[in-house]
Amino acid sequence: QNLFKKKIMLRNIKNKELRKIQSNLKNQGFSKIEKLIKNKNSVKILKLIKKIYKNEGKSTKSFKGLPARDARDLRIYNLPKRNKVFVDLISDNQLEKILKPNLNDKYYRWLPDNLPNYILGGFNGRSSGYKLDLHIDSIIPFKGDYPTSFVVLFVLEKMSGKNGATIVVPKSHLTGRYTNRLTKKFKVINANPGDVLILDSRTWHGTTENTTDKSRWLINAVFTGWWIKQQLDFTKSIPRNIFKKLNKKKKQLLGFCSIPPSSEN
Repeated sequence: QNLFKKKIMLRNIKNKELRKIQSNLKNQGFSKIEKLIKNKNSVKILKLIKKIYKNEGKSTKSFKGLPARDARDLRIYNLPKRNKVFVDLISDNQLEKILKPNLNDKYYRWLPDNLPNYILGGFNGRSSGYKLDLHIDSIIPFKGDYPTSFVVLFVLEKMSGKNGATIVVPKSHLTGRYTNRLTKKFKVINANPGDVLILDSRTWHGTTENTTDKSRWLINAVFTGWWIKQQLDFTKSIPRNIFKKLNKKKKQLLGFCSIPPSSEN
């Protein structure tokens, strides 16, 4: 936490750029936002990620059920549990500008309309190893103007086809189909530290293989409607020393307003 004297702030997204981002998400299924994280903050986050992996990374290699395709990945699971800085990052108002019009349930009765009511579905750090086949994070493909989740990738190291870049199939979110992993119609996303890539979770995406001997770290956050089951129960896993520093909006984003009641009363 001492790395950051002030909470992380993303640069301001002006209305013209915001309209372009929303148009790209609707029509292409993805949008890249250049230098959304200021360079100095991007460097600090990468330093923190590498420190966490150095201390804990070996344990992730021994997880039961780890797919063979992930054997060369570097991964850190459950970032909110590791440091409040990560919660500050995903709750930034600039990100909310993009997600709230797409994910907020306008019929949700329990929070004011000016607040986000979507929640964090998953939140990990990853550096590519083997290629990741095309897939969708919505789990179920469907057509329509109301996406249920978005993937937000915070790029921390330069990304290209040689070191495990994200690939996407433009407009695939409109098909209502599972992925065709033989398609050649994918686009390799080249990106620099501080860039942020946002995907409609129905968009077919994966990664190239990292053929270098260097890491390619990014942070992967999935945001979903409040009614969708989270990948991890952040409400039970977050340490008390982090929880007590969170404001109400950050607690809501982690799912504290979406815990099913234990009693019908």
